[in-house]
Amino acid sequence: MEQLMDIEQLKKLSPEQQEQVILGVKQQAAIANAQNLITELSEKCTQKCITAPGSSLSGGDKQCLQRCMDRFMDTWNLVSTTLQKRLQEEMQRGGGMLGGSSFS
Repeated sequence: MEQLMDIEQLKKLSPEQQEQVILGVKQQAAIANAQNLITELSEKCTQKCITAPGSSLSGGDKQCLQRCMDRFMDTWNLVSTTLQKRLQEEMQRGGGMLGGSSFS
């Protein structure tokens, strides 16, 4: 298991090393986000569409699941794109949440 770093350890890293840490955190966040998306999608659409659990899905259940997943993904993509644009606009105005990528 990787050892966690505190802020003092991060400050001692070179800018390149800090950037690598930031990239790793972003990658881990993206993976966690994808896992959460799949879990939420499965739970919501299964609860909505599977009316009579059994060994196979009815045609109506399959159609409901497909439509539910399509709507869920379309909505998620819209929200994600909108959030990304807002964050980029905020960073361009200089009011980024992190105030830059350096820890020092």
